[in-house]
Amino acid sequence: MKMDRAGRLHAAALGLACLALAWPQAAWAQVKLEYKYPEGKKFIYKSTNKTKQDLTINGMQIETESTENIMSSLSIGKKRSDGSLPVDVKIDSLRTELSLPGGVNITYDSKEPDAKIDDPNLEFLSEVFKLAGETSYTVVLDDKFTVKAIEGTEKLLEKADKLSEMARDSIRAQFESDKLKHKFEQDHKNLPDVLARAGDSWERTERLDIGNGQTLTVEKKYQYVGVEKKDGRSYDKISTQAVKVDYKQDPQAKTPLKVSKSDLKVESSTGTILLDREYGQVFTAKGKTRFKGSMTFSAGGMEIPGEIDLTFDTNTQLQPAN
Repeated sequence: MKMDRAGRLHAAALGLACLALAWPQAAWAQVKLEYKYPEGKKFIYKSTNKTKQDLTINGMQIETESTENIMSSLSIGKKRSDGSLPVDVKIDSLRTELSLPGGVNITYDSKEPDAKIDDPNLEFLSEVFKLAGETSYTVVLDDKFTVKAIEGTEKLLEKADKLSEMARDSIRAQFESDKLKHKFEQDHKNLPDVLARAGDSWERTERLDIGNGQTLTVEKKYQYVGVEKKDGRSYDKISTQAVKVDYKQDPQAKTPLKVSKSDLKVESSTGTILLDREYGQVFTAKGKTRFKGSMTFSAGGMEIPGEIDLTFDTNTQLQPAN
């Protein structure tokens, strides 16, 4: 039997229609990935942040490691008369372990806030950790969930001003409204602006403050993987990967060594976010990124060659509701 051109086109169209019906519907599904702020809800997170740095300066190797265990909470209040929504951010507990050159090990636990650090050169860190463990402020969102204001940092700044000079210089800037606003927006602006289907990707640029006037500007790629079931619930899974990094240091930073040149690159990077679509909050967020490269330091008018190998390993888990 011969088939004319119109018949062949009709058959092809019918075949495509049948193929579309046979294709899993999830492949065509689009979802809205978004953060939500349900009034009256409180979310408690447990975070473990590990940092390992291997710094070589003029042939001398300097290794440092730190582990932070943080319990924090996000409490969403009731809308105010002007339509704004208060979100209370609080660190409930903090434990820090540091391994420094020369075999120096330091542990701080907010459950023992008056514990002292024996080394007089590092004693100021106990002040820094203690105030960090008392962090509490309010993020005020407008009707579009954009940060309108930061409230409640006055007491933290007053406490910071009463610390020793080194402690004050180390921590005061962390409580500036602009930095807290940037941090909240950065943590809640990493989702796509449009509907997403499995395989869709997008990019974001994030800035990390790593202390002493140092910042890492990281370009990250996100990809929507699809739905993952865990303990009887469904979560939206998103993969993350750092693809580019730029290092900068404030020229006014109070450090004996200044970085005059940097050629830092992403050595490796993997990460995953599970988003609870019902509540619009992160269920888990895990990531490990390694940066490597050369740096040139300046001190006393001299330039000193160096190499750095820096790894961040983070794990945040939403805790069960009480």
